Amino acid sequence: MELLKSELDHHIIKVQIGATLDSGSQSLSGSVELDIENQAQFVDLINVLIMDEGVSKIMIDLSNVTYVDSSGLWALFEGHKKASQKNGRLVLLNPTKDVRRVLEITKISSKVYIADTEQDAIGVLLAQS
Repeated sequence: MELLKSELDHHIIKVQIGATLDSGSQSLSGSVELDIENQAQFVDLINVLIMDEGVSKIMIDLSNVTYVDSSGLWALFEGHKKASQKNGRLVLLNPTKDVRRVLEITKISSKVYIADTEQDAIGVLLAQS
């Protein structure tokens, strides 16, 4: 699993998750699972962003994530909790159909905002300010 962070306007950090990093275009591609094997890597990045760098507006791009297990769900919710504790917000962007279904079944979608477009996610993060 590769993680790529980039800063958007208004101090919003976008975290992309994928299998392969294209260093030329600075983008990620390839499907990946957010599960027990790699959730620690995700949590570590979120901790650095929130605790060390003071980031409070985070967008997590899930478009390459094809599967999420309970540890991956925990990692997403833990990120949401930590952002909220710092008066911030974590928004999930463009989850795949299967991942969205899991988010809805587990009711995480009732706590963490799910956006279909980057503009929608930015709007929600800016409204939180």
